[in-house]
Amino acid sequence: MARGSVPQATLSSEINTATRSLHTELNKLITARVPFALPPLASDPKLYTTGLLHFAHIFLTFESLWNDLLPTNPPGAAASPPTSPLLSFLLVNPYAEPELFTSPPSPQTVAFLQRLRPKGLARSARIKKDLQYLSGLHPTDFDVMLAQYPGDKVADFCAHIRKSVGPKPHVLIAYAWCFYMAVFSGGRWIRGELGKAGPEFWSSGADAGTQDADAPLTEKGLSLWSFPGIHDGEDIKGEFKDRLLGAEALFTPDERVDVIEEAKTIFKLCAGLVHELDGALGTDLEQLKRMKAAPPHGNQMHGKPDKSEAVTSKESHQALRTWFQRPEVTSAAVALGCLACAGVLWLSY
Repeated sequence: MARGSVPQATLSSEINTATRSLHTELNKLITARVPFALPPLASDPKLYTTGLLHFAHIFLTFESLWNDLLPTNPPGAAASPPTSPLLSFLLVNPYAEPELFTSPPSPQTVAFLQRLRPKGLARSARIKKDLQYLSGLHPTDFDVMLAQYPGDKVADFCAHIRKSVGPKPHVLIAYAWCFYMAVFSGGRWIRGELGKAGPEFWSSGADAGTQDADAPLTEKGLSLWSFPGIHDGEDIKGEFKDRLLGAEALFTPDERVDVIEEAKTIFKLCAGLVHELDGALGTDLEQLKRMKAAPPHGNQMHGKPDKSEAVTSKESHQALRTWFQRPEVTSAAVALGCLACAGVLWLSY
């Protein structure tokens, strides 16, 4: 039997309403940074790869926790290997995080989560494939890389996911909606923008001896933004949204609030990472805006730029470019930028 009453607004629309301002803020902070990982400002995919590694851990963590709720071997299905070496409790100290080891969720919640994700929706395997190709690492070295967090904020984010999902697995819906719908809605646009760099750019750091060296970018390098089948994910998206409607009568009002609040937290954690980088590096976002808004040709009255203006413009451009090319900035900026760009169309959900 349903444990909750059917509300007037759908859970997805409530998430969108509750996160609209946070989403707008994140877009303003991040979207302008994405081009710095692509030509002509980047000569290889190293910056994109570093950024991909950062938010890859978010996918790997919540999808690993989700996989723990799935049947080990569903009827009629062959056993599949884990999608991530970061299995839910691999790095967890039960004494440091006792809240993770709580009573099991209700059978209704488990059953709902087991059927919510259509085949082809999970992204971990594709992200790992992209990372391995772009990094050009040997499989052993690649596993070593994934077995450690690339930054403190990434570790904090993943720790938060475990602490939230452990006692309240229904908040996985927040991660599904925020991350999967972002890939659905903006994925084609992002894939198109990244693809403009050309196969040579994306293969510049890859191992030419890999088995899929001749495969298209949608199957390696940029497969995160692609879906199997002739409909390029539209069928998967529709099935996911249809299945999500089952939450309307299943979850209690308090559980719905849990999901909505977790979605808000996801945006705050992402934006907080950018603010932390800005603060640590003394970056003035208002100054960046002024630099972007500055006239490109200086003193138009005399037909040529003023010398002092030209020097200032050149120095400002170089400072801006250098700031974005710093690994600790770009790794976060590109990662969050991809997510933010993917969310540009969220209001059309």
